[in-house]
Amino acid sequence: MEAAFPMKGRRLTGVALLTGLLVALAGATEVRILSWNIARAVGANNPRSAQAPYVAKTINYLRPDILILQEVGGETRTSWNAFSQESALDSFVRNNLSYLGPNPVRNRDYYLYVNRLGDGWISNAIISRYPFRSITDVSIGAPNRGLTIGLIDIPGTNGLGVFGAHFDSGGDDGSSMRRQTNAENTRNRIRDWRVRNRRAAYLLGGDLNENEDPDLTPVRPINSTLPDGRTYAPISTVQTARLRDTMPVDGLGGKRTWRVTNSNADLDRRYDYLLISPTELGRDRIDVIQASIFNTRRFPSGQLPPGFDITDSQNASDHAALFLRIRIDAWRSYGDGGYWVPEPSALLALLIFSGGGAVLVRLRRS
Repeated sequence: MEAAFPMKGRRLTGVALLTGLLVALAGATEVRILSWNIARAVGANNPRSAQAPYVAKTINYLRPDILILQEVGGETRTSWNAFSQESALDSFVRNNLSYLGPNPVRNRDYYLYVNRLGDGWISNAIISRYPFRSITDVSIGAPNRGLTIGLIDIPGTNGLGVFGAHFDSGGDDGSSMRRQTNAENTRNRIRDWRVRNRRAAYLLGGDLNENEDPDLTPVRPINSTLPDGRTYAPISTVQTARLRDTMPVDGLGGKRTWRVTNSNADLDRRYDYLLISPTELGRDRIDVIQASIFNTRRFPSGQLPPGFDITDSQNASDHAALFLRIRIDAWRSYGDGGYWVPEPSALLALLIFSGGGAVLVRLRRS
């Protein structure tokens, strides 16, 4: 039977199998996203430095590729200097985020940007393991809140749009109107961006300071009329920029993201979001692998991650961290149409493996 399948055929079989394996591995584009209000744990203006080790502990455990942070800053209102805040955050990354490797170097091992707009105390930031193709910020209204807008160069994709926001808080009329304005301006900016970046997937992370879940209690009645005549619905307003809710949950299935100091109280406090672009022809596709809220108070008994204490989340921030694992399928144009490249490139891999598998069957039978 040796002659029926010569050495040349065996070599071709090995090449086919190896090629299939390489295609499958090379096609995988998985990205880990963290969005977190770190409650002034890191900054240049009298930060709450005691929280910083707990923030670092959580980030090192989750190992995000992209961090969308809110409340970078401190407790002393000063003349706002975003570059000082950026320097403080950069120092925190270099000295505390060990998962980036020993002695990580900015603009090689990670990329960092702090929003140039701030209210005198705090601002937003984005940290990425991948380079920025572009990064900027725009005003979304009082109290001097900015929307951070980045296009991140993730291999195997058409780039990933990343937006970071922190809406105004409070249930009074003034705060509610400002929050609705924040939402409308964010929606408009994302709509403009998606028209200019027709192939890229995108996502928004932030502390939006409201929830519209029917099973939870809102800060202000949803769809109520504001004093200026507008309808109040900030979360659904943002979602009209073609964004879908990933609905992260904690270890016990709850949706609370704020006031993490105990296990069960204030379970209606969902203020933080990770929203992603929809599946649509012509644009990279996002598939959610995992959507979770990391809150050490909310793990089943005996299932807290090794090395963590039940109070670690509350020692880090009054907000819990939101974490996503996503897979991005790149859109490739072809003539007048196009197609998604599965991640991993399953169709091609399947064809190659199937052919190789059939040959192996013949070999074994021989």
